[in-house]
Amino acid sequence: MRINLINTDNKKWHLFFFIIPILMYCVFVAPKNGFGLKSEAAAALNKPAKPSKINITADSLVVNNKSKTAVFSGHVIAIKGNLKILSAVLHVLYTKKNKIKTLIATGNVHIIKGKDNITGGNAVYYEKSGIAIITKNPVAYEGKNKIVGEKITINFKTGISTVFGGHTKRVNATVYSNKSLTIQPSKNLKKAKNKNNNK
Repeated sequence: MRINLINTDNKKWHLFFFIIPILMYCVFVAPKNGFGLKSEAAAALNKPAKPSKINITADSLVVNNKSKTAVFSGHVIAIKGNLKILSAVLHVLYTKKNKIKTLIATGNVHIIKGKDNITGGNAVYYEKSGIAIITKNPVAYEGKNKIVGEKITINFKTGISTVFGGHTKRVNATVYSNKSLTIQPSKNLKKAKNKNNNK
């Protein structure tokens, strides 16, 4: 009979040297690599979230903490990312936690975001939904293209714009196109014409 003797002290040392590198990887290397996630997901995991903010400049400001409103007056410019709202007066409605929920712009309103360029007399922007409603002679521009209506709504999250007509004003669009709108006749129609001409 053969008896194998196992040195328990050596076994413990082998386990020790095996576990230490794994712990070092988990503490120092894995967090930087996003624990094996793809590069985009790892970057999002390691990057701190930036709070959404709106920067507003104006000639004057009146704040009412009881009603949770702020009124900016005079050459107002509100900027949130690539969204810019210009107006004469801007009413800001915010929550009890001081989060902006609604912007109401009046007087020479001009909204710019990317290719969207809208003017009007009044605009209401809802922060949560990302929807703006422009009234009082609203006009939407995109390059030379121009659309006029009684009310224009824009969903900045989906990129969908809707123009409404009314009793006093119908939707009117002026659209420029570089391509010709003429319709080319089909080959069958050309053949039929040639047969008739030969007769």
